Formats: sequence, structure tokens, C-alpha cells
Amino acid sequence: VLVDGINTKEASVAELARHVGLVFQNPAHQIFSETVWQEVIFGPKNLEFPESKILEVGRWALEVTGLLSYKDAPPWTLSGGEMKKLTIASVISTKPKYIAFDEPTIGQDAWFKASFCELLHQLKNEGHGLIVVTHDINWLLDLKPDFVYLMSNGRIVASGNFDEVFVDIKLLRSVRIEPPLTLKLSKLLGRTEIMDPPEIADELSRRVRS
Repeated sequence: VLVDGINTKEASVAELARHVGLVFQNPAHQIFSETVWQEVIFGPKNLEFPESKILEVGRWALEVTGLLSYKDAPPWTLSGGEMKKLTIASVISTKPKYIAFDEPTIGQDAWFKASFCELLHQLKNEGHGLIVVTHDINWLLDLKPDFVYLMSNGRIVASGNFDEVFVDIKLLRSVRIEPPLTLKLSKLLGRTEIMDPPEIADELSRRVRS
């Protein structure tokens, strides 16, 4: 695997950390500092950012994840969703070009998922390359990623635009993914694309009236 021409088999972790950030699935496997602030500036310090830059990116990371008011709190006093946000803040504070997220929505509520979608779009607009590994198909419908790889047993079985891959009900079921309800309803309504819930409601209402 090459990252901007760097062979990941040959590069050191320290070298790769300047280019790629990884947000773990389980916050307990990533968080170790005594305060939220210490956790979020650990990466920039390790990468030898100037002191002024450390303060800048640390505050920015806490602001965009909504954790600034918890700056001095011990991480173990946070809720599950807040701990997940802290893992994200501690990675984006290093300003990596690429960020990988491993099952970021597991165990999280609808509010977290919606705010996380907004954060990902913000990071994308700032120029970050984002890789998300997930089984949460309904959440992907909200995220609407640019490109997807559908995998089964360690192999890529399909790839392409999200709407191209995830409209194939037979393909999804072949890899044991239950198609989302919006896809099933869209198919029943004769549409080739996945409709949003408001679109489905409007179309059903129109057909009932006619």
C-alpha cells in the first residue's frame, strides 16, 4: 500500500503518522491521557509542532468536536459518544492529510451519527482524504460517500459510486447485508436511485391523491 508514494511496509510509524491518522473503533484502546486537553495535544507534541501551533490545533480540534468545555476533564468521566469524539479530536489535531475511521458509529446514537456526518463533510471540504470502514448501511445513506468498496471475506466484491453499488439488492444480500428500507421502498416505487425519506413520503402521497 502506497500513501503519496510512501511504501507503508517500509515506512516507520512516525513517518506515516505525519500523513495518516487512525481513529480506533474502541476509544478505550486509544485514550490514555489524564485530561481531555492532554489527550488532544499528545499527537501534535509528538510530531514536534511549535508551541503556538499546538495550542491552535488543540483548541480547534476540541471546538469542531464540541468538547472545548470538557478541556480539563478526565477522559473517563465522558459519555461513550464524547469519548468517541475525543478519539477523533486527538487524531485531527495532528492535521493528517488522510484520516481512517474504524467502525465510527458502533454503539452511537442518532445525534452522534448526524453530527459526525457534518464533521466528515467539514474535514473533506478542508482537503482531508477520508476512509471509513463501517457496517452501518443506514448511516452511509446519510453520509453519501463519494466512492465505496463493498467487501466480503477480505475481498472486494464491488466498487464505485455509492448509488451504483448500493442499489443492487441482490448484491447486498449476497454478502449478508440487509438492504435499507429506503432502498426497498425506492425499488417498489420503480426508482433506480435511492430516495430520501421525504421524497418517498411525497411520492406515496402523490400516488394516493391520484
